[in-house]
Amino acid sequence: MADIAHTCHKAREGYHSSLIGLELDDTQTQMLLSIARHHCKLGIEHGRTETTPERRRQILEEIRSSRSLRDDLIAEWRKDAKSE
Repeated sequence: MADIAHTCHKAREGYHSSLIGLELDDTQTQMLLSIARHHCKLGIEHGRTETTPERRRQILEEIRSSRSLRDDLIAEWRKDAKSE
């Protein structure tokens, strides 16, 4: 679990994907909630004692991927909002 906390902290230092100033529609909100729920489930699985080291590495990669997806979506929505 410390690995996830450390990874989360490093990610926050490097990039902030703030939603301040964005008005999201229901679909966008649901997309972000889905990503957040998946992230939480992965965090719980990572913390279980029966989770293998290999699966833990996979989980960390899945979390990195979901963060990237989230950041890309927010960047796209921010770009769209500026062009309106």
